[in-house]
Amino acid sequence: MSGGETVTDDDEAGRESIFRASWRDHHSTGSRPGELIKNPGWIDAGLIALAALLTAGAVAAGTITVAQTTTLPAVAQGTTVTADIADGQAPAPGTAVQFRDASGSTVDAVIDEVTATEVTAHLGGPAPASTGELVVPAESEQLIAVFLPRFW
Repeated sequence: MSGGETVTDDDEAGRESIFRASWRDHHSTGSRPGELIKNPGWIDAGLIALAALLTAGAVAAGTITVAQTTTLPAVAQGTTVTADIADGQAPAPGTAVQFRDASGSTVDAVIDEVTATEVTAHLGGPAPASTGELVVPAESEQLIAVFLPRFW
């Protein structure tokens, strides 16, 4: 606006209605009546791809299994490991296990003897006398049961 002109509410309302009318005309040309905004084609393709990925993830989570382990407190000396059987189930003789010492290093072992209170395993190589834990494989569990334990 130049020099002393005043803007009234009628002028502003007129400009807004002209803008709306031109915007509506511009966006509704070539479309069906009542359709102001067209849905871009990539949205449909994206939704289909998302649904396919969701389905594939659900199938994978239902079929993939995760190996579980339990640990028993143990003491190693030479090539022998002795572990106390806690409230869990004892592993069968011949089961492949690992001894993990306090520093975190592991040595492969095989269960030799199982009694009511302890497990004796033979190490794959000598280990210094140390305390640690005997890592015993447990049953495998479905991946979906790991993520959603309450539902499975």
